[in-house]
Amino acid sequence: MTDNFRRGLIARLQQCLVEHTETQEDDTASLTPLHKRLKRLLDTISSSEQRKGLSLLDLQSRLRGRKGGLPHIGELGAAMRRLGWQRRRAWSNEKSAFSSKWYPAELD
Repeated sequence: MTDNFRRGLIARLQQCLVEHTETQEDDTASLTPLHKRLKRLLDTISSSEQRKGLSLLDLQSRLRGRKGGLPHIGELGAAMRRLGWQRRRAWSNEKSAFSSKWYPAELD
């Protein structure tokens, strides 16, 4: 092998090592438990908006799931309860069923 080829090969291996390290850091962030990622998201939402109530579907669309999709709605509800939030249902007429929103527990 020539010195030029050897230097190029070493430079490319070092570049791959840097890219691999960055990818692993991204993977580690996605493995953060749902309740911690949810807490970070809730911290970005203003308290006035929180007092109006939050929809699980809206929160779900703002988070990533374990495999890049959306988090499971049941796991998201469990994480909200774990963080001290409470669900309140708003029953309406028989055509539109019911909706529910989540509120911080300290609003009771």
